[in-house]
Amino acid sequence: MKRAKLLKGTGIFINEDLTKINAEVLASLRRKEPELVEKAWSRDGKLFQRYQGQERNEQVTYDKYKFWLEKQWPTKTYVTNKTAYARKVSNDSASNRPT
Repeated sequence: MKRAKLLKGTGIFINEDLTKINAEVLASLRRKEPELVEKAWSRDGKLFQRYQGQERNEQVTYDKYKFWLEKQWPTKTYVTNKTAYARKVSNDSASNRPT
């Protein structure tokens, strides 16, 4: 992990093997309040976050875990794509095409 900085900019990432609760809290930090939390990451099994507009990083203490786990997950919003796709042609109609 100390040499992970050498991989910066290469597109290769090293992920920690977190406990189930730490992984859930980290996912909660990243996804549940994206307008509040700018960044969230782990290092040596500890969770850190940076709030929007703040310059200082903050360690997420265990007493805040319950707060983040109880927050609601955001609802998925699906954007409809207005691209027109060619319809699938069956084998029968393909044989009727002029050659």
